[in-house]
Amino acid sequence: MYRAQCGGNKSIMSKSTTLAKIPNLETERSPALTIGTPAVGNRPLRIALVSPLYEAVPPSQYGGTERVIAALADELVLAGHDVTLYAPAGSHTRARLVPVVAAPLRTSMTRSELVEIAPHLHLRMLADVYQRGGDYDIVHAHTDIWTLPFTRSASVPTVITMHGRLDLDVVQRVLPAYPDTPLVSISDSQRSPLDHFPMRWVATCPNGLPLDSYLSAPRPAGVGDYLAFLGRLTPEKRPDWAVEVARRAGLPLRVAAKVDPLDEDYWQEVVRPLFAQSDVDFVGEIGEEDKPAFLAGARAMIFPIDWPEPFGLVMIESLAAGTPVIALRNGSVPEVLEHGVSGLICETVDEMVEAVARADRISPQACRRRALDFSARRMAERYLDVYHNVIAAHRPAEPKVAVGAGAG
Repeated sequence: MYRAQCGGNKSIMSKSTTLAKIPNLETERSPALTIGTPAVGNRPLRIALVSPLYEAVPPSQYGGTERVIAALADELVLAGHDVTLYAPAGSHTRARLVPVVAAPLRTSMTRSELVEIAPHLHLRMLADVYQRGGDYDIVHAHTDIWTLPFTRSASVPTVITMHGRLDLDVVQRVLPAYPDTPLVSISDSQRSPLDHFPMRWVATCPNGLPLDSYLSAPRPAGVGDYLAFLGRLTPEKRPDWAVEVARRAGLPLRVAAKVDPLDEDYWQEVVRPLFAQSDVDFVGEIGEEDKPAFLAGARAMIFPIDWPEPFGLVMIESLAAGTPVIALRNGSVPEVLEHGVSGLICETVDEMVEAVARADRISPQACRRRALDFSARRMAERYLDVYHNVIAAHRPAEPKVAVGAGAG
């Protein structure tokens, strides 16, 4: 979220980036299978899910936050709740869709527009959501710090899931100004940079995904003959370390990754030349139909992160495919992987190289069992507990009284 707010040159909005008209909320949606328990009186919860506008929900290819939101929306509807999803047009959901922009911003904006125009579009969307606050029992926002000012005067309860890193200066300066806003982290480690502030953390809800296609992906008869790297090509993901691990372990590296517009310079100047001179099969950005086979065929998935990763969806995807993860101990890694059972947690690149030889000792069945802790349904159950608690504790904001006002 915050990466799109840094730097950039002045520009105008692309002609292809148009604001969508907010539709009538009685639009059709897929029928719900009622399996949940109503939570407000004798009726289901009315939930507004607010997504970032950079990708469709779910995204056609890469996009972690949006995939989680898509999974959550569908599971909540299947549980019998009344869900409205604010997201770009082109999103596919069981919920009632409010298409906020005509196309995902990543595909319709230039780099400078992502910096200068995108924040305004998110703020406009949030204004629309809270203008309709009476239509919902709770607003669940995934728009991070942009949501915070709206919560101060809103009558509807709000919970915000923080998906990004919280050690950034902008977060450290803004979040403490809203100590009463209910927040959800996606790992316990994600919160640690804010331990010295009195924040209102109401839960940690690990991310979840629909995993059936991964759980059923066939594994090779023996051990896989390559190492896999999946994700975004950014400095903090350290694709260069993945190349080093594969080279020193004597295995080819297959990379399925996205190059974000904000990372184009890093790709052109650092990663692309490195891949060209190394034994790397760069397959580009792949979608959901290709990822299960890509991961299931690997000996191990390499996760050499060099930053406090808040969660890391690629870890649970790899585990669900039966492929162990070899990762550096950063951020959420110890909360997702069980060392020696579903993966190997390392302190250095040297240890990662040595771990490759031990990857075949990790049982695919143990990996898949661990992945079940991060299913979409399990995530939805955790969030429903959060919604119930936040609604029960909510006290509406008191109306402001104008200075000098009084009885006539």
